[in-house]
Amino acid sequence: MSALPHDAYLAAVFDALTEAQLAPEDFWTSSGEENRYDEEGLACMLDAFLGWDGEHPALNTSVHEHGIALIWEHPAEQWLWAPTRRNGHLEREPEFLTALPRWAAPSGVVQVVRELLAGRAAPEEPASLWPQHADAQAAVDAWAEAETNSVEAWKAGGAPKTDGAAK
Repeated sequence: MSALPHDAYLAAVFDALTEAQLAPEDFWTSSGEENRYDEEGLACMLDAFLGWDGEHPALNTSVHEHGIALIWEHPAEQWLWAPTRRNGHLEREPEFLTALPRWAAPSGVVQVVRELLAGRAAPEEPASLWPQHADAQAAVDAWAEAETNSVEAWKAGGAPKTDGAAK
């Protein structure tokens, strides 16, 4: 199984949260979700889920009794968040976090998570960008182009386009 183009970034975020003693109990990345930003709903999107349950020591349970979740989605330009229910599902539709652009520095993610877990509003000022954001974005763009080619070929009834390289 090959790594997804956003895995290195999300690993850096997870490491920063762990170092700050704010590691999520649930964490995953994927490429299998239907792209909810695509009107035809045919393409997949890259995403990640970070969840803190009601047992996390930093969680203010009087505000978010069952926990919170952060969500990273491509092609969204910002991270999203929502409180969670007892079963771990989102309590409501997630909200965009203006403080967290797509490639926010892991330290910025830590700051926002600390505020949300404490039951306070997320900062409004956008975090600085992760130093490797340009390389990560190039990898995501290449993935998205390949995904688009595959969908276009499927819609046309043919085989997906490839660059001819052995996989």
